[in-house]
Amino acid sequence: MTWVVCSLPAHSQLAFTDPTATVVVNGRKVFEVREVPEVITAAKRARDINSRLEEEVQKATPVEIEVVVNEENGSVYLQSQKSEALIATVTEVDLTNPGFQLEQQATEWANALETSLRQGQLERRPAYLQRALLYTLGVLGGAISIHLCLRILGRRSIRFLNQQFSTSTGPLTVWERPITFFWRLGLLGLKVGLWLIVAIYIIDLFPQLRSWRHIIATLLTAKSIAIGDNRYSALSLLLLLALTIGLWFAARLIARLFRIYVLRSAQIEPRLQDILSVLVQYVLLFLGVIVLFQLLGIDASSLAILASLLGVGIGFGVQNITNNFISGFIITLERPIEVGDFIKIGDLVGIVKQVGARSTEINTLDRVTIIVPNSQFLENEVINWSHGDSVSRLRIPVSVAYNSDISQVKTALLEAVKRHPEVLLRPEPEIWFQSFGDSALNFEIMVWTGEPRKQFRVKSDLNYAIEASLRRYGIEVPFVQQDVHLESPQLEAIITILKQQSMGESESVYSSPPSIPTQPSVEETIEQPEPSPLPDLLANVDLEALFEAMQGPTGIALQIHPDQLHGEDTELVEPNYFTGTAAVEWLEQQRDYTHAGAMVVGQWLLHKGLIVSTTEGQDFEDSQTLYQFYQDSPAAVAKRIEADPT
Repeated sequence: MTWVVCSLPAHSQLAFTDPTATVVVNGRKVFEVREVPEVITAAKRARDINSRLEEEVQKATPVEIEVVVNEENGSVYLQSQKSEALIATVTEVDLTNPGFQLEQQATEWANALETSLRQGQLERRPAYLQRALLYTLGVLGGAISIHLCLRILGRRSIRFLNQQFSTSTGPLTVWERPITFFWRLGLLGLKVGLWLIVAIYIIDLFPQLRSWRHIIATLLTAKSIAIGDNRYSALSLLLLLALTIGLWFAARLIARLFRIYVLRSAQIEPRLQDILSVLVQYVLLFLGVIVLFQLLGIDASSLAILASLLGVGIGFGVQNITNNFISGFIITLERPIEVGDFIKIGDLVGIVKQVGARSTEINTLDRVTIIVPNSQFLENEVINWSHGDSVSRLRIPVSVAYNSDISQVKTALLEAVKRHPEVLLRPEPEIWFQSFGDSALNFEIMVWTGEPRKQFRVKSDLNYAIEASLRRYGIEVPFVQQDVHLESPQLEAIITILKQQSMGESESVYSSPPSIPTQPSVEETIEQPEPSPLPDLLANVDLEALFEAMQGPTGIALQIHPDQLHGEDTELVEPNYFTGTAAVEWLEQQRDYTHAGAMVVGQWLLHKGLIVSTTEGQDFEDSQTLYQFYQDSPAAVAKRIEADPT
């Protein structure tokens, strides 16, 4: 497209309303003809003259043009001297100088045509075409060499820039990416310009290529598209479209650089950064479009009809797209959702990956990217677990049999949920007795978590733990049961007759030996002990406060492990062990527990993993068995060393 613009004058345009048109020989301009009002247009005159010249230039003999004056009507025209074929008529409107006569203008045209036709005939000879082909090969070889040099220069310069930015800490370091980008863009422009110049040069060498170029340029530059009271060429509109697209990317790039290197450096809130960058992008785009209209000579008021047609089209066919664009702008301003938020809209649950102008990308838990139109977020209910406080509550329904002990159910459920690491102890988990169902007692567990993204895995883990806890306490989870009662006066009599018939057939057909009593199995003879559930008092124990008090200034007296007493630097060893007897005495004195209660609490602390026994598999005992707090245990120390080796 650019070589057409560069190789043609600004006024070499053909259209129904253009006052002038170009006469060419082998694609080269010779002169211009003008429109004869109410007789013939300039475009029609130029087409007729060009077709006659095309016939003349293909002749092998030199062409001579003579000026003929018609004495009867005073008209002057040009014709071929040998064939006497009419080529062009000279009129008063074609006079280029006010003092010229028709014969003088005709003589000037005749000389220009003879020169152009002789050069055109010369360019169609095989010798010239061979030289043009050699020139073409030479130019292509040189262009390839220059292109390779630019490529090598680009690689080395980029490597040099990367080394400079990586080793220096100057003020330009923060501008590394834009400097590199524009340098790459400049090198790309040089390569594209090189091949455009080569293309223009090669086209100028061959007459047939120049003729095709003239035909294409005529079609593109003809002002045949009417918008309002003005007419525009296809090239002008295509150029406007290309510049608008380039303006869009340029405005987007400038807004991005403004956000990264100005707003972010000013430490402005990320939400405000997004709003300001979007506003800058749209303002630059709006101003740029107005400037483009003025540069291309397009009157914005002349687009009123086109704008009205587009408005009707938007109203009927593009209303959803417009709705999504407006919704995207509102979302950008209000920020109900942001990148990284964990949301649920309809049946979709996932993380917001990108908020665009028309749609939003959501990465589901299955790692599938879903494109959701922006209007859905304003028209439907959206659950945003990441908006504001990320702490949210999970509800887990549980049903138990009617013969279950309510206190044991509450203890079993609390024991199951408090052990999970993702369940927060503040706010405390709650067990709500919801209703008396048809075949079960319905409870609902309400726990809090700080990671909403893990809620589905947390629910699954809690269901596993709840099932194991209920099984350990011997609490039955019922299934749906229905009792069917049949009433009929003859029902009992029918059942009795059927039983008698069944017994009679079995006695007549089979003879079974007397039954031999079998020995009971081992599982039947050994009576399984009932599980000993923890008392209900543990449901209200504040484990965090108790655990902190046990380690405080008035906590349990600690001692050194016996194996550490044989070392040389025993004075440097800190005591971090205590006996079960010391723990029981502390609970009895500081918390007023009975001996049995202190044993239960100690066993519960061991079960929760807050204290660790030095003997694997050891229960809590009121003895000289040694215990440690969890953070002092070898496993915890090794985990800390693995996490932070320094």
